[in-house]
Amino acid sequence: MDSGEPLHVLFFPFLARSHMIPMLETARLFSDNGIKTSIVTTPANADLIKPLLHHHPSISLHLIPFPSTTFNLPSGCENLTVLPLHLANNFFSAVFSLRDPLSHLLSSLHPDAIISDALYTWTTELAGEFHIPRVIFQVTGLFPLSAANDLDLHRPYNSISNDSELFSIPGFPHTVHLTRSQLPEVFSFPPMLGWLREAELSSHAVIVNSFSALEPDYAVHYSNVAPREVFLLGPVAIAGQPEKKEKKAEPCLEWLDEKDDGSVVYVGFGTLSRFTAEQIKELAFGLENSGEGFVWAVGSGEVVEWIPEGFEKRVQGRGLVLKGWVPQTEILNHRAIGGFVCHCGWNSVMEAVVAGVPVITWPLHSEQFVIEKWICEVVKMGIPAWEGFKSVKDEEKVVFPATAVAAAVKKLMGSGEEVVEIRKRVAELAKLASIAVAEGGTSKEDLSRLIDGLVAWRDNRRPIK
Repeated sequence: MDSGEPLHVLFFPFLARSHMIPMLETARLFSDNGIKTSIVTTPANADLIKPLLHHHPSISLHLIPFPSTTFNLPSGCENLTVLPLHLANNFFSAVFSLRDPLSHLLSSLHPDAIISDALYTWTTELAGEFHIPRVIFQVTGLFPLSAANDLDLHRPYNSISNDSELFSIPGFPHTVHLTRSQLPEVFSFPPMLGWLREAELSSHAVIVNSFSALEPDYAVHYSNVAPREVFLLGPVAIAGQPEKKEKKAEPCLEWLDEKDDGSVVYVGFGTLSRFTAEQIKELAFGLENSGEGFVWAVGSGEVVEWIPEGFEKRVQGRGLVLKGWVPQTEILNHRAIGGFVCHCGWNSVMEAVVAGVPVITWPLHSEQFVIEKWICEVVKMGIPAWEGFKSVKDEEKVVFPATAVAAAVKKLMGSGEEVVEIRKRVAELAKLASIAVAEGGTSKEDLSRLIDGLVAWRDNRRPIK
């Protein structure tokens, strides 16, 4: 980057915690490299973002109004995490209406580029109106992105007879079998696939929270099929971290301090995951019957009430139930953690990679069923919680039985040959992750190339071809 006027980049994360966190980590990366950095969100999301910017006071936060009343949403309901399911359509309509307030903000801030979530397809056109490049931020990995691209291109799911029949993805680097029931929900709404593709064609570049050594075949494959240059900046969770955080005396971490190395499995399903009462009970009984130590982050609300009566007392000393917010990153990096029961959300998977912790896969929605295939069959850093039928559709959800949960936990926490190899593999991936974000690493180099490209674009003021 030259020594002239600092580049000004505006970040616009989607209104969901799982989308916000990795983009904020990326914004901190830009700020650390001398870039003038701005973040845009809505008033109710400001309290989530501010603590994450504590070590980066130079990053400016700008708020645009969210039209809750106009779209019949409860006041303050500005994030998918707190959204009642029946109001999903209202929420996405409100999100699409943010174009005008964002346009007004761009008029006053005059950024040199905008980095926005892939779901904000309309920001490509808006960026064009202001003659600045739009960079797409993807919150998932190269494998699921490649799968989505190739599935949309070849549509093998149209030639099968039912939702449970297996099909493979033509031309894919690995043979991966899926069913129609495991396809991300976006495939039920073809227009959205078209909007995503059109926006990508007109954008400047794509950022992915991954690194080439983690997905080498798909780094090549996706770069060949993506219409724009792809920059791998991950894992942003460690690349964008400030100085070592001061250790807090969290009760759950103190509880783990008393446990042997690798003796506890952590169970956590992210902020957007929802279970039935029956599934919560089966999960609880599975953990209890496994005989293994565990920390279970159950969240809040009605889920807490569904935990079987007497469960916490029966597992006292061996198991710990956490309600509300939990320090997941710190838990996963604790020496006592030896496994992670995970919903296959990409952020959680990347945290497991960084921590060197193998996973038990339990996909629930979106591209998580595709990511499960990558975890268990391609990179081989985990095992499935359940070998039976799985579906993204709520009406087709199958309850994973306690016997399957207990068996999976026992297997992962055991010393079988497969598990030994999994542990070796994930330890190797953790080392590769650190190398990728260090000086001279591939992710560090990609960040420099992206910044240099945006500076050159600003200085030349050339249109995107």
